[in-house]
Amino acid sequence: MERAHEGTTRAYWATWVATLTFFTGFYALLVPLPRYLAEAGLPDWQVGLILGAFGVASLAGRPIAGGCVDRWGTRPVLLVGAGAFAVGAVATPVTDAVLALGGLRVLQAVGYVAFTTAGTALVIQLTRPDERGGRLALYGAAANVAISLAPVLASVLLASHSLVAGFWLAGGLAVLAGALALLVSPPGESPPTATTPDAAALVAAPPGRSAGLGRVALTGRVPRALWPPMATAALFGAGFAAFFLFSPILSERRGVPDGVLYTVYGIGIILTRVVGSRWLDRAGTGRALYLAAGLLVVGYGIMALPTATAPLAVATLLVACGSGLFHPVLIAHHARLLPDAPGQATAGFYLGFDLGIGLGSWLFGIVLESGGLGWLYGLAALLVAATLPLIPSLARQDVQANVAARDA
Repeated sequence: MERAHEGTTRAYWATWVATLTFFTGFYALLVPLPRYLAEAGLPDWQVGLILGAFGVASLAGRPIAGGCVDRWGTRPVLLVGAGAFAVGAVATPVTDAVLALGGLRVLQAVGYVAFTTAGTALVIQLTRPDERGGRLALYGAAANVAISLAPVLASVLLASHSLVAGFWLAGGLAVLAGALALLVSPPGESPPTATTPDAAALVAAPPGRSAGLGRVALTGRVPRALWPPMATAALFGAGFAAFFLFSPILSERRGVPDGVLYTVYGIGIILTRVVGSRWLDRAGTGRALYLAAGLLVVGYGIMALPTATAPLAVATLLVACGSGLFHPVLIAHHARLLPDAPGQATAGFYLGFDLGIGLGSWLFGIVLESGGLGWLYGLAALLVAATLPLIPSLARQDVQANVAARDA
């Protein structure tokens, strides 16, 4: 038993390093890509169209990636993700054709969705349910560390090299991430057993078709059990969009130096994930989400006020702490509901979260135009507060899932 635990621990940290490497390449691409599109002479609307293709492809591809993970295992999907992103990155500076660039952006999205879905599903497989929230919190810190390092790394490289070097940096890191993923031994992946209706549907699915959430792209059907947690993830995602997408405007209009709020957020969420990882599984879904929602509501409430620089830093820390709590807790909750389908569980969370970000960004843009920042962040606080009536149902789902697991 002890040797098996040591093996899963090594596999977990190998997955963490591979994910850190992949995300470093992913965020490094954010520096040369917009500059290349602008230097190619494309009009602004085409630049926006190409960049925006990523979000559309991500939403469409997430449930498919989840179904592929549960059908073929995590390692093949990790490798496909690393390869697709690498090709999409290094091939970009070869062309300036709009359709080709759009296609390569979609390929980058395919790589991102495949790698992140499979990586999260692998962490779920590598961890016991009673420690999963904490492990997912630490795992999520890999992306937070990467976004702190990658833009600086890419900027230093491009200061003395052409933009092409930036694309090769992103692609090379993706290839390295794929090579690191080969070192991870998934814990005996096999077709799921029919211990739950969702798992039974997976086993019975015909070749070439994935069941459950894997059919979302074709039928739009989502297992009913996932509706409450996905709605909760969407509301949290909408609130996240208010901070992540509109912070530059908040900084400009409140006199905060560029990038300061992102730096504060990065430090805060990393510390929350590291420190809070020891508490999340003891607290349970209900208490952790109540605390996360409370921190976020207060943080967005402060941002809605015409305050000075110092309160904004405090508000950003509150938002970072709340975000660092709800993210791993909700992923662990989705996994608890679909114990035999970690890929679909992961896809369910991210489908809700990403939809919240997309719809929230559109809504906040309208509110910003008509009411300003105060109304924007006031609405963000209200949307996050709307999760509070949903949390008791999630806590009841936890109890039912634990009873089912004990009786199985």
